[in-house]
Amino acid sequence: MKENIDVDKAIRLAVCSDQRKEILLSLKDGMKTLRELRDELKLSAPAIVHALRELETSHLIRQDSKRNYMVTPIGRSAARKVIDFQGAMAALMKHEAFWLGHDLGGIPDNIFDKIGSLRDASLIAGTPTDIFKALRHFVELLPDSKVVRLVSPFYIQDIGELVLEQFARQQHVTLVLTDDVSNHLIEEIGRERLSNARSENLTLRVTRDNPKLVLVVADSFLALALYGSDGAFDYSYTLTSQLEEAIAWGQELFDYYVASSESLVL
Repeated sequence: MKENIDVDKAIRLAVCSDQRKEILLSLKDGMKTLRELRDELKLSAPAIVHALRELETSHLIRQDSKRNYMVTPIGRSAARKVIDFQGAMAALMKHEAFWLGHDLGGIPDNIFDKIGSLRDASLIAGTPTDIFKALRHFVELLPDSKVVRLVSPFYIQDIGELVLEQFARQQHVTLVLTDDVSNHLIEEIGRERLSNARSENLTLRVTRDNPKLVLVVADSFLALALYGSDGAFDYSYTLTSQLEEAIAWGQELFDYYVASSESLVL
């Protein structure tokens, strides 16, 4: 019982006080004196001393022989978890309606846990007169990309010609498609043209899963569109970001679908 109480206390100390949380996050970057912490965090001496003592009792921070404060290994791990939680909440709250109104089944839990990587993403929305604006947005970004990776459970109009004409000879393109979509692509483009493109920089893969998303990961951007809670694909919204952290998150999600797919035999 005592162990559980100590764990609960450590959690409260790390996240339930802005003062203690800010001290913990500050010390994560390196040791500091009491004066340095007080000046940085703009706290009174009694307030910061009280907070430091509480953190010390749960072994989240410690002092060295020169009275410098630093995080313990436990404190460093706690600080990282706090940062992860803050990032996740920032991403989810920024576009709350988007996350609540869509089916997230296409994103594995271990990858969704890193959703904080999308905290600065933008949401492109269609309009009543242009419902495909959001989906078209990432297609318009493709010509500036050297590497393009796509996961899609349905055929995106003109994507096949776009891939072959603008990318296959100069950029590397990887498509992860369902059986139905890959068959439609072959019909639209032609088996011979696809085969020739594959000898250059085009990779085609077939997934036996049913991805509940459209994912585009390029060297310069990430784009994500989801199915609605009603089971229909939502053409109206695309989440997009050009930050490296978001692109890396998208690459991890793309790799998940690559791992469950097979090379397409033409």
